[in-house]
Amino acid sequence: MRDIRKFDARPKLDGSWKFLDDITYEGMIYGQLLYSTCHHGIIKKIQFPKDFELNEFTIVSAKDIVGKNLVPEPEPDQPFMAEDKVSHFGQIILGIAHPSKRTLISFIKQIQIDYQELPAITDIEECLENEDNVFGREIIIDHRREIELESNWIHSHEIYYTPHQEHAYMEPQGIISIWNPADRKMFVKATCQCPYFVKHAVEAIMGKAINEAVIETSEGIGGAFGGKEDFPNVLAGITSLLAYKSGKPVKIMLDRADDFKITTNRHPSRIELHTYTDPATKKIMKLNVDYRLDAGAYQTLSPVVLSRGVLHASGGYNIPDVYIRGRLFRSNTPSNGAFRGFGVPQALAAIEAHADKIASQLNMDPYDFRKTNIFKVGNEFPSTQKITENHLEECLDRVVQKSDYRKKLQEFKEWNVAHKDKKGIGISMGYHGGGYTGNGEKILNSKIKIIIEKDAKVKIFVSSTDMGQGAHTTLAQMFFEAIKHPREKCWVQLPNTSKTPDSGPTVASRTIYIIGTMLQKFALKIKDEMGFTNLEEYVASHQSDFPREFQIKFTPDPTVSFDDNNFRGTAYKDYSWAACVSEIYYHADTYQIELKKIWNVLDIGHPVNLKIAEGQVEGGNIQAMGYALTEFFYKKDFGRMQGFTDYSIPLSLDIPEIDIEFIHTDSDVAKGLGEIPMDYPAPAIRNAFHNAAGIFINEYPLTPERIFKQISSPKNHRI
Repeated sequence: MRDIRKFDARPKLDGSWKFLDDITYEGMIYGQLLYSTCHHGIIKKIQFPKDFELNEFTIVSAKDIVGKNLVPEPEPDQPFMAEDKVSHFGQIILGIAHPSKRTLISFIKQIQIDYQELPAITDIEECLENEDNVFGREIIIDHRREIELESNWIHSHEIYYTPHQEHAYMEPQGIISIWNPADRKMFVKATCQCPYFVKHAVEAIMGKAINEAVIETSEGIGGAFGGKEDFPNVLAGITSLLAYKSGKPVKIMLDRADDFKITTNRHPSRIELHTYTDPATKKIMKLNVDYRLDAGAYQTLSPVVLSRGVLHASGGYNIPDVYIRGRLFRSNTPSNGAFRGFGVPQALAAIEAHADKIASQLNMDPYDFRKTNIFKVGNEFPSTQKITENHLEECLDRVVQKSDYRKKLQEFKEWNVAHKDKKGIGISMGYHGGGYTGNGEKILNSKIKIIIEKDAKVKIFVSSTDMGQGAHTTLAQMFFEAIKHPREKCWVQLPNTSKTPDSGPTVASRTIYIIGTMLQKFALKIKDEMGFTNLEEYVASHQSDFPREFQIKFTPDPTVSFDDNNFRGTAYKDYSWAACVSEIYYHADTYQIELKKIWNVLDIGHPVNLKIAEGQVEGGNIQAMGYALTEFFYKKDFGRMQGFTDYSIPLSLDIPEIDIEFIHTDSDVAKGLGEIPMDYPAPAIRNAFHNAAGIFINEYPLTPERIFKQISSPKNHRI
């Protein structure tokens, strides 16, 4: 565990590192998207403005698509461009390009579209409450044990809602496509997480018109968080079609307002929980979960998000009788997609809030209640996978100790009696499965390539992207530390599908856990096969053998099996564990929650680079803070946000003190980290507000308006 400085730190500071919008090509023209301003309707007529020369513009529609008008996704139901009907605000109708960006924007603003409007669902609750609005596969996890209800058991029933959330990455979505008619190849420069996903999309839309699509990322990718997993597929397809038709390089760079309006967001959720708790033992005996996600207009990636969500829906509790039902619901909003946490923040927002609800009914400390119900070695998840370590409980105990939780609980109770403003402390815990769900990693069959040069430089070829999270620094570190090779002689190749093999997408907390572990083991295997002690010395004395190439592919653990149809078995080989305590100050006059401090204790196995790991936790905490307190789209007007003026993310002055500790750092396994810091903090903040004000709010975020409305209701008039 060493603090190796990120290799891209200096070039980003001195400006030599190129982001997509820094790149230009000779003869390049600019592209933009014409998208629907109607939530649902039939396109009757498109009228172009008369004050422009149409022949100066390159315009593509669904009719220009040579291949298929379906974006490759786990559920391929979304068209690249609408044909005669639009299903959501922001659905792309045309791609348009012109040499002048200013002229292009002016032209697009003046295009008029006549629609025959159809009924539309844009409200989250309207979408998720309608049982006739379900689409796609229903997922059932049935772990019922036919336990009969006792008359004295406490029945707790609540419904929890979470909203859309914007990724708020620093760099908006962007693509450059270059058509080479000589070899019939389409070269695409992309700010994306998954180069091979983009490759499949471009080859799908272009069909037989091209021989191959080659995808390369830009040096800098200004954040992603899941938002650049699937939408780049759509954008790259349309940009490539424009390049093919115009014969010129085309760049589409979304401005912030368009990025807000039309790209994927976190799925809103409605999670209904029924629990039955034995008041004598204080243990939850039965749990029924109805887990619903608003997928948007198309399913696309949503079935995979649903899968992970339901697998985490019961939280870290040993409940003998569990039944979980997961479903997707359709709305006339842009398709929702990947976002850090991938269905788990919604699940934990519900179950961790519900745990405090039950503790309150039992007149029990929330920590004591969790200690009583937390799962232990030998227990099992609802999928029947066995619990093999008590690390979640260790995280919980340690964070309670670090935060002085017991003492603060009493101090705040005394303070709140005497003061109008209130202090509160809240607790939550969570976990996150590493890598693809179930058999996903077997299907991906990830590959990596190593080339050792004559000067003993090691080049690592993987399709994993570095979007600011430090992945390429950490991947290189895992290789060179394994064989004690100099840091400056180990480098990760910029992902390019003609050079780097398909090592899978940069998602699912799998980059270090899966690809890094492969590299670490591969380094030791190469060392063993070649028989060297010092690679530099070996290469110097065997010059004729170099450069030398090595390749390896993922080897699945034969003991791991998962039934995808019934959701039984080992969903994830390894889990990361975490617990947190949050401290808030509630301003009674303004109904505002001020987050003062948050303590995190995590088991992520071996943290390869401590500073990068701490940065991941800090970033995840801040995103979760926004999720808990400020970030939402107006329900009836989704898609019309203009940017950060009317979508409030935490600012530097809002950020609390963040305390981070990792346990079990001597582990042989470097487990997933990227997503789990987003999973658990929101309910800890919500629970701290309950501790402070004495009321439960079951809808996130906890804005002053929502708090005022809740406090003003008759049942809470005492507050």
